[in-house]
Amino acid sequence: MSRNDQSTSPKEFPLMATVDDETYDELMTLVGQRIVHVGLWDDSLSNALAEYAGEPPEPTTFDIDLYLEDGVYFELYGVSCFDDPDAEPWSELAAAQARLIHLVRAQARLSDIAVDEADNLILILSTPAGETVYLAVSAWLLAEWDELPE
Repeated sequence: MSRNDQSTSPKEFPLMATVDDETYDELMTLVGQRIVHVGLWDDSLSNALAEYAGEPPEPTTFDIDLYLEDGVYFELYGVSCFDDPDAEPWSELAAAQARLIHLVRAQARLSDIAVDEADNLILILSTPAGETVYLAVSAWLLAEWDELPE
């Protein structure tokens, strides 16, 4: 999958890496919204940066676009996905994509926003059946969408 044509201006949608109190309050207004689309990128920004620095890429981080029902989407970078906060992160892009698509089909919602000890964003997704997934995010953009990607 390649990046979509939706452009975001750095002034309008700055890349965020940590969550302060104001950002947390803004993000909490999105809690409860249904996830209507998800896209995983073949190449992760964090893996590209690691390769550029001569380090091995991390096979457990992904770049994800997460679209919410009310016209907002997250561009998530360097995401580690967990079934449980104490579990090992997901690996393999195809398996992660299948699991996230399942969440969309299962009517998952953004059920909560959390912050780790380093003030990094954690999105918590839950289905009506009780499945929960934790997305630990290294960096993100928040933007609006008019039309879902194909």
